[in-house]
Amino acid sequence: MNMKLGWALLFAFVLVGSSVVRADDSKVEAAMAVDKDTKPTDTFTADTPKLYAFFRSKGTSKGDKFRGVLVADDVGSAAPANTKVVEASQEADQDDYYGAFEFDKPTSGWPVGKYHVDIYVGDDLMTTVKFTIEAAAAQ
Repeated sequence: MNMKLGWALLFAFVLVGSSVVRADDSKVEAAMAVDKDTKPTDTFTADTPKLYAFFRSKGTSKGDKFRGVLVADDVGSAAPANTKVVEASQEADQDDYYGAFEFDKPTSGWPVGKYHVDIYVGDDLMTTVKFTIEAAAAQ
């Protein structure tokens, strides 16, 4: 096989492969908040009762499986770096689904540090929301 034909076939294969990968144009946007009535934020206190990862999707279908994974990126000696804290899932009941993952405060409070929530559709990571937990205000 001549070199030009080989490169042309390789290039065509890459283009076809790319179009298959990009055939699903779904996307997910997300934000963290303490409830549905407050503005999104990226900073919470250690005594926050619940954290919510609110999300909305475009290009997803009824029946798609959504999964939210809360990860402690750096919480000092409370846990090793990048520890999965908890995982929640739900199934879309409509196309272009929207919802929220709810995470309850641990008994001893949220460890101070940096966190993120990964949101998946099926096995595909769609978005990541980063946030920080700060010490609770002195009472």
